[in-house]
Amino acid sequence: MGHRSLRAEPPPQFVRTATEQRASAPAAHKLTGPTPAPIRYAYAPSCEGTDACDHWILVSARGERRWLPDAGDGGSLTLSPDGLRAAHWSATAGRFVVLDLKAETTRTLPVKGEDSIGELLGGRPPLLSLDGRHLLVQSDHLDKNDEVVLERPLIVDIERGTVTRLPGGETVVGWTAAGLALVRERSTDRLPGHVSTASFVIRSPRGEVIRRIVLPGNLAKDLFSPSGRTLATLAREIAPDGVVTTGVVLVGTSKGHPARTVVPRQPTGRQIAEILRWEGENALVVRTADARNNGAYHLLDPTDGAMRPIEISTPDVVDLPLNPMETALVLGSVR
Repeated sequence: MGHRSLRAEPPPQFVRTATEQRASAPAAHKLTGPTPAPIRYAYAPSCEGTDACDHWILVSARGERRWLPDAGDGGSLTLSPDGLRAAHWSATAGRFVVLDLKAETTRTLPVKGEDSIGELLGGRPPLLSLDGRHLLVQSDHLDKNDEVVLERPLIVDIERGTVTRLPGGETVVGWTAAGLALVRERSTDRLPGHVSTASFVIRSPRGEVIRRIVLPGNLAKDLFSPSGRTLATLAREIAPDGVVTTGVVLVGTSKGHPARTVVPRQPTGRQIAEILRWEGENALVVRTADARNNGAYHLLDPTDGAMRPIEISTPDVVDLPLNPMETALVLGSVR
């Protein structure tokens, strides 16, 4: 993907409350054919009285809304980065299924994937690869102490229907162009100033080791760029009112040294709360928040800190003290 500058975009605009959006939002209709445009995001509504309230709603880049049959809002769902594929748990099939939203085809995968504990409690959501050809699935259960235990990750080849079970003990980080990145954190006394190391491994969809990288343990939860050459991590400082995020640090994975810090151009009072994913090598998808934890989504240009808003509207989600989009939103094509 070539470089696409965000500099010419308008200044950031933040998501309005559900009450402000309710009057103008289009109604959601059942998905019965190919989607008219790539899906930008999906969310689980909390309204009452219509079929759409019991299913995930897909919102296209043009604003059309479709509710997805056989994909209840309590089940797992993921979208491909191009917004053209959706994978979800099917109550009818008792397995995961993948929908090609452009060709209007459905594939049932050989993965039963019992009910998940849920992301809020530590469950691992399914995750489509960058090219949409493979699906990561990781089941979970509660142990006798009611702690969430994750099973060994599975990689499903969607076209072939084959399943690869990965080794245990490694935590999923996310997909790169070469394969799935995982990490194992270990205590160490070898690196001055660090009490642990993050031993990363990138595995092919067949489970083969492509690359191993050992970095300081404070990078264990950070996201690889598609090339695997860069990690993005939040820069935080302790302030009188608490911990403040000042920007994003880009770390080269060859030596583990910070390359530079990106200072986002955003209004005073807002800060980046979470880095969600890389969008190619030249942009990051981030969630920002204000003092009341009202969230918004943006593309961050790492070259100059420019922020471009990702338009999100969830009119049939009940307003809660914590922004519901933080717990019930799946992003697809955000360009």
